[in-house]
Order: sequence, then structure tokens, then C-alpha cells
Amino acid sequence: MNNDLKALESFADDRFNSAGLSGIYKEGSFHGCLIEARQLINLLSSSQPENFMNPVIREKNYNSLDYKKVATICEKFKDSPDGLFGSLSSRNTKQSSRKKSMDVLKRRLRDFN
Repeated sequence: MNNDLKALESFADDRFNSAGLSGIYKEGSFHGCLIEARQLINLLSSSQPENFMNPVIREKNYNSLDYKKVATICEKFKDSPDGLFGSLSSRNTKQSSRKKSMDVLKRRLRDFN
């Protein structure tokens, strides 16, 4: 998912610049429309997703994400394959610590709502 989003971000930037919009809209780009998706991918691939509940970290890294959306997505991906949350090397330790962290995040989001 991360590679797909990178390709989409690159395409959005290329189209924005090739259309001549960079001269007109100095403050933004199409890339800016993908911020929520980028932050969500970063959260889901993070080694400690429960840090989302820390107000300082959330404001710095995940300010475009909504609690309810994150809770819904975490619930949907609770039993996701290793490809989303883990890597092929040292799968078991990374997956279990990441899964525990994701479980903590889900519990905290449930308590928050």
C-alpha cells in the first residue's frame, strides 16, 4: 500500500506541475489531497501505532486523521496479513509487538469514543 501511495503522490505532483498549476497555486498541490492517506499508511506501518493517542505525536504526525476513522480502519485490519504490518525478516517478533501495539491503540480508541 505504501508503494502504491508513493506512486499516486508522484503522479499527483507531476500532473500538478505539468498543468502549470504550480505557478498559480503556490500554497498547495494535488499531493496535499493525499495527506490523510499518507498519515494513515504511516500510522498502520508504524512500529508503535499506539503513539497516535499521544496528543503531541498525533498533532505532529497524524493531525489529518480522525479518531473514528482510525478506530474503524484498525478494526477492519485487526487480522490483516503480514504484508501490511510486518516484513519478511524477523516476522514473528515484529508482528507480535506491532500487533500488541495495534491492540492497545484499538482499546484506547474504543475507550475514547
